Amino acid sequence: MCTMDPNRLAWEESISKLTKMAESHKEVYTITVNGLDISIHPNVYSPKYFPESCWYAQNLESIVQGKDFLEIGVGSGIISLHAARAGSKVFGVDINPDAVAITRKNFDKNGLKADIRVSDLYAALEPGTKVDYIFWNHPWQISSAVVKELQSEKTLDEGYKALSRYVRDGHKYLKENGAILVGTSCYADLNFLSQIVSEHGYKTVIAAQGESRLVDGTLEVYYIMRLEQ
Repeated sequence: MCTMDPNRLAWEESISKLTKMAESHKEVYTITVNGLDISIHPNVYSPKYFPESCWYAQNLESIVQGKDFLEIGVGSGIISLHAARAGSKVFGVDINPDAVAITRKNFDKNGLKADIRVSDLYAALEPGTKVDYIFWNHPWQISSAVVKELQSEKTLDEGYKALSRYVRDGHKYLKENGAILVGTSCYADLNFLSQIVSEHGYKTVIAAQGESRLVDGTLEVYYIMRLEQ
């Protein structure tokens, strides 16, 4: 598992350019992913330009196996849509109202159901909500000392404070034998992530690993981490 990429600056430049391209859209646009029609709001992280959501969606199906699923940070809903289509009862939250609105639209247009809410992590969930799996493709950037296009809530979690809360409080929403999952990459601070996980009494096990390329050819490596006690 890599912890630092020597081409990080080149990667940041690539992300900056692609973010500008994604934000240049003035209206909602639509793409097709694995037979799903996905509308994308310009203010939501775009799977048209960034492939990690598609990779996580495809690889989570064999992990979740149709069991109850909660996604933190739904974005355009690709991951939750795949889980629902595979038979999961789906809950989803996002701090961005535009993300919640477009995800609800995507569920409706694809004939699927989910409980999607505007929420800062778990705050807006119904009391007593319990699932088998919780997943978050967390913002990879830990410091604001990055290009400005990586400083939004979609990509930056200063000091990984939100990630720490995600790990700390996740057990409250798990069924017996349920699991917290983290989507991350070699461009995240994996050492700090491991430190947070350890502080809350867990260890990380790699449940899936793979890679994809951005539309300009830049390579990214992805991991789905399962937290175990």
